Amino acid sequence: MKAFVQCLLTAAIAVVALLPLAAAPDATRVLLISVDGLMPSSYTDPGLAARTPNLRRLAQEGVWADGVVGVTPTVTYPSHTTLITGVEPARHGIYDNRILDPENRSNGAWYWYARAIQVQTLPGAVRGRGLTAAGVTWPVSIGMDLDFNAPEYMGTSRHPEGVQLLRGLSTPRTLFDAAELARGTPFGWPQTDRDRTDLTSFILRTYAPNLTMLHLIELDSAQHTYGPGSPEALEAMALMDRYVGELVEAARKAPGGEKTTVAIVSDHGFLPLTTQFQPNAALKDAGLIDVSASGAMTGWRAWSHSAGGSAYVYVKDAADRPRVAALLETLRKDPANGIRTVWTAEDLAKAGGHPDAQFGIDMADGFYAANAHDTLRKPSTSKAAMASRRTARRCTRRSSSSARP
Repeated sequence: MKAFVQCLLTAAIAVVALLPLAAAPDATRVLLISVDGLMPSSYTDPGLAARTPNLRRLAQEGVWADGVVGVTPTVTYPSHTTLITGVEPARHGIYDNRILDPENRSNGAWYWYARAIQVQTLPGAVRGRGLTAAGVTWPVSIGMDLDFNAPEYMGTSRHPEGVQLLRGLSTPRTLFDAAELARGTPFGWPQTDRDRTDLTSFILRTYAPNLTMLHLIELDSAQHTYGPGSPEALEAMALMDRYVGELVEAARKAPGGEKTTVAIVSDHGFLPLTTQFQPNAALKDAGLIDVSASGAMTGWRAWSHSAGGSAYVYVKDAADRPRVAALLETLRKDPANGIRTVWTAEDLAKAGGHPDAQFGIDMADGFYAANAHDTLRKPSTSKAAMASRRTARRCTRRSSSSARP
């Protein structure tokens, strides 16, 4: 949530709307842009100044932070839902990126659907006041009550036909058609941040919602694949900065541009990885997970659900909890496993994460928890992981600007 905010002081005339619904020109507006995996160094490190002029200008002219305390777990979907609810995952109901599904009957499903959110949301409050709200690739937004919605859904197919499902999930049903007509080229699949930026710019210029939420993901992908600070990650950062500049310009040109507040936020930072730790291998060896001759899981009494720099252990039978606790403690004592701390259910309750888990595992820097059970440790296949709640603490600073908070 590395947030900074700027007041925009330029008014403009709206382009012709293709749909009649639009916000009142004199109403306040917020443009909320989440750059997944963005870290404070993007706008505080002088060595990156040439790559991020737009982020730096917003920070210098507005309010900014050099870090925050993340939620538990500090991953994309719980973090984004906290951004629009103000409460921790245990209360808002989005406990992780992926749903708990040890048997994988859902084929790796994430928390796609807004009905899983158990509390009031920011867009819900906006619309409750008779104002308008939009979302583009915002996590947990399928079915969200928005005036303009192109929800986040990655699916399992890279076939171009995948964009048709996104069209069907979006509202209003003509949203993609109208945006394609305006930009002159069709949207492809898989979606890119270029597509997301163009769609958001179209919504801003054409409908000027009171609240517009956008989630950009390519910086996150680059850091997972190549590592934080890699040439690929730095190039992705520069690209995100350019997209931010385009979106701010589109907001200026929308009706009521002088009353628009821009907030740049993020969900987590990154730490480099060396080792992948798989607690389910130990649970399998202890007879708490059953597998077939081919290695497929056929049943479980205890299961470790991975969430990047942490994992959450579910135990079906209370009688097995002491045994699982002793096993986790044995694993923690071996430095090769990279376990910083084993959390109890009481610890998780205080942290506001995974309310139905009996234990949590906080990984040390350089280690990543995974769901597989073939072996206890292996070299990491990802170059970086999200920092856990414990590693996310920083102080906050405010510029001398008089910009609105």
